[in-house]
Amino acid sequence: MKLAGRVALITGGASGIGRATAVRLAAEGMRVCVLDIDSDAVEATVRDVGGLGLHCDVTDPDEVEAAFAACVTELGGLDLAFLNAGITIDWSGDIGSLDLAQYRRSVGVNLDGVVFGTRAAVQAMRSLPGDTGRAILATASLAGLMPWYPDPVYSLGKHGVVGFMRSVAPNLAAEGIAVHTICPGITETGVLGDRRTLVERIGVPVMEPETITEAVLAAVDAPMSATGTCWVAQHGKLAWPMAFAPVDGPDSRLNVPVTHR
Repeated sequence: MKLAGRVALITGGASGIGRATAVRLAAEGMRVCVLDIDSDAVEATVRDVGGLGLHCDVTDPDEVEAAFAACVTELGGLDLAFLNAGITIDWSGDIGSLDLAQYRRSVGVNLDGVVFGTRAAVQAMRSLPGDTGRAILATASLAGLMPWYPDPVYSLGKHGVVGFMRSVAPNLAAEGIAVHTICPGITETGVLGDRRTLVERIGVPVMEPETITEAVLAAVDAPMSATGTCWVAQHGKLAWPMAFAPVDGPDSRLNVPVTHR
């Protein structure tokens, strides 16, 4: 995708991977719309990258839809939506002690936020002239590709993101909208919290958010034939596409893309 002069929207864009990506895309010449629930952090980010900053709770579909519409109105379009907002919740990992309100909060941000954002992005992109060269990305995690024993609810949400994005990708390809998932390893973000010292003490390297922007650029530079790819970002490696084993059988006859009419 040609980036200069085009419009990107980033949820969770005022900190961590979202902020680093906003800085990188602005440096590449994009006009950036930063969405975040932290209004002060939004203002600080926009001071650095320009563009548009909006408060948005990604668990509220009406707020998400309004924010995407404002981005199109104020910046004149939408070429790249990066659905990056994510959280962890404070619990022991013991499913018997899980607070259900906290469960709903986790799934609301990590999974609903991606579904609501994808819906709003597609609606916005369909409203604009031209039908090629647009993309929707979502941040998942290595916890969306493997079981994550310390936080099964986080893993649930991220597995959901991976399955959802892989499933909508072929449906949107005919409209020129590419779909990709970014799956980072341990990264210095709000999700990690204050655990970096502990993590590094046991020998797990922590990536800086700027490292993940390379995976984002790899995704937006990929050909349309690669739509649906999960880009894995790990310490000391270039971003690489995850290969999923096919599940062959007669059930696959029903598994055909659904095109927009």
